[in-house]
Amino acid sequence: MRKTFMLLGLSLGFAISTAHADDLKNSLTNILNTNETSGMVDLGNINLDAKPVKKKGRSDKTVIATVNGQKIIKSEADNYLKQRTQGKVTDFDALPPEQRQRLIQELALPVIVLDAAKKELSEEEKQAVYTRAWMQKEALKINITDEQALTLYDQLKQQAKDNNATGNIPPFENIKDKLKIQMIEKTLIGRLTKDAKITVE
Repeated sequence: MRKTFMLLGLSLGFAISTAHADDLKNSLTNILNTNETSGMVDLGNINLDAKPVKKKGRSDKTVIATVNGQKIIKSEADNYLKQRTQGKVTDFDALPPEQRQRLIQELALPVIVLDAAKKELSEEEKQAVYTRAWMQKEALKINITDEQALTLYDQLKQQAKDNNATGNIPPFENIKDKLKIQMIEKTLIGRLTKDAKITVE
């Protein structure tokens, strides 16, 4: 039980850091793609007005590659390409062969990293990853407004005044985000422990 609370405490620190938590694969995909658009898929030679040259029978469910036994279907490549090109190209089959190869390599990387992680991470490390991912997902469902954070700030400021605290209180704008994180953590912990059966022996 103590280990669980330690993991919970560690996880809360990461509660706001990402927006996607669809297990480890999507987390790795997001990390690999963050703020990096140059040099990945070269659009210089693509005629955006040309009709795609599709292979016969290439539906959205067509398997276009296999990575370590895991299938990549065309719709995944189309969606990824749309994201990478900001909607300029949405059809994987519209890419020249060398660009298709490069795109597949990008899609394969998170799968390869995930396979390595599964082999090398201990069970405790895997549990920490899943716990953090779940905490991130749940934390994103909790919305704390500036007004709510300001109310807490005013309460803390009044408490400091009542206790004759001599330290300087930072301006609200400087600590607003930290206050919101604390409020999200408190809300999440409250939800988790509300119906939990905890026995101290």
